[in-house]
Amino acid sequence: MKLRVLNIVASLFVAACTITSCLDTEVIEVEYNTNASITGFSITDSIVTIIGTDTTAILGADYPFIIDQNEGRIYNADSLPVGTDISKVVVDITADTYGIYIQAEKDSLWESTDSLDFRRPVYFKVVSEMGTAGRTYKAEINVHQQDPDTLIWRKRTTGFDTNIKAQKAVYLNNNIYVFAEQESQVAMTSLDAYQGKTWTSLESLDIPVKADYSSATTWKGQIYILAENELYVSDNGLNWQKVETTQTFSRLLVGVSTGSNQKLIGVDTENHYISSQDGITWNRYASLPADFPNKQIFTVCYPLSTNTDINRIVLTGEKEENPEASTVVWTQIDSENEWTDLVLEDNTLLRPQIENAMLIYYDNQLLTFGGVSKSNGTIVPFNEFIASKDNGITWENATEKMAFPVEFKDLYEQANGNYSCIVDDKQYIWMMWSQTGEVWRGRINKFGFKKQ
Repeated sequence: MKLRVLNIVASLFVAACTITSCLDTEVIEVEYNTNASITGFSITDSIVTIIGTDTTAILGADYPFIIDQNEGRIYNADSLPVGTDISKVVVDITADTYGIYIQAEKDSLWESTDSLDFRRPVYFKVVSEMGTAGRTYKAEINVHQQDPDTLIWRKRTTGFDTNIKAQKAVYLNNNIYVFAEQESQVAMTSLDAYQGKTWTSLESLDIPVKADYSSATTWKGQIYILAENELYVSDNGLNWQKVETTQTFSRLLVGVSTGSNQKLIGVDTENHYISSQDGITWNRYASLPADFPNKQIFTVCYPLSTNTDINRIVLTGEKEENPEASTVVWTQIDSENEWTDLVLEDNTLLRPQIENAMLIYYDNQLLTFGGVSKSNGTIVPFNEFIASKDNGITWENATEKMAFPVEFKDLYEQANGNYSCIVDDKQYIWMMWSQTGEVWRGRINKFGFKKQ
C-alpha cells in the first residue's frame, strides 16, 4: 500500500464524519490525533546467536532500545552479542498512530508479524490519523563485532630499557613506574599510559642509601619505598624525601587510598603488623603469623561489592623458610588490623605454587600467573591464568577466552623470570619484560566498548 492511499482514505473518513444530520441542525464533529511518532520499539521474543559451533538464543527484552525523537533515530545502546543473526528480526512497535510504514523504494504498511533484515538500517515512516505525514525514523540493531569476554593482547613499540633485570611496577596518576634493581642504587623508568609512546631514560633514585626496589608502593597520590629500614616518599619516582618518623620497617605491604579507612600498611623490623594514616605516626599490632610471606609479595585492594566504602585486601607471596606456604592466600578488611589465612582441606582448589607468581584484580576476580608450577613441573610458563571469584578461597583455570600470547613463554625464559605487571585505569593489563625490553598490553574487549 502506498502512502497516498492512506491519505485519501483518511480524508474521506473525515468528510463523512462532519456531514450535517438530516434529523436536526447540529453538526457532529470528531477530533482526530494529529500526532505521529513512534513511542516504543523492541525485539519480539528471542533471537539466535551463533559463536563457532555454539548456538544460543537471547531474549530481545534484555536489550532495550532508545528512541531519539530529535534525531529520528532508534537504536540499542547495549549491543547484541557477537554472532547474533539480525537478518530476520520481528519487532514490536508502538506509536500514537496506526499508520506505520516501512520506507523503501515502494513503501509498505508495517505489520507486527513482519520479519525484517536489520543488517542495514530500516526506515519507518509514521502518518497521523488526520492523514498528515510524520517523521521518518532510522532504526538500527547494534551487534558486537568482537567477543566482549575475549582478552586481546598487542605488542607496544617502546624504548623500555634492555638492561633491566629484577623489577617491580606501580601505577599512579596515569603513569607506569618501573623500579629496577641495579648494582649501586635502584633505578626508575616511567611511561604515560595514556599519551606516552616511549619510556623515560633509566635513572637512579636520589636516595643516599640503597633502596629496596620490591618495596615500592603507591598511597595517597605518592610513591613510597624503603631504604635500609627507613621510609622515603616521592611525587615523581625520581626525587625522594625521607619521611621523618621513628618507625623502622622491614616491608611495605599495601596502601589503602580509597574508602573510609585510608592507611599505609607494613611490617616493622621485629615482624609486627603496623599501619599509619599519615606515614609519620604508626600503630603497632601483634606479630605476624609464622607462615606469613616475607618475599615475592603482591597485594591487591578493592571495594566490597556490598559496601564500596570498605576495601578487601588480598595478599600472596612466598615464605623463604617454608616454600609450601606460598599456596596460602592472606586477606583482611581494611577496617581490621590482622590478617587471616585462607586454608582449605581440598588442596586441588588452593592457589597453585607458581614460580615468580603475580597477583592482580581484574574483571571482578583475582588472577594469578607466572612461571612453571612448582608442584607440577610439566606446566609451562604463562600457560594460563588461574582465577578466583570468591576473594582467594578457591582457584581454577580461567576460561579459554582469557589467554596469554604464545610469545610470553619465550619472553619469560629470556628474562630469567624477571617481569612486572600493572592494571591501568582503562583496564589494560601491562606486561614489562626484562632483557628483551618488550612491553605488551592486553584488555578484555568489553572494557573498550562504548555506549552509543
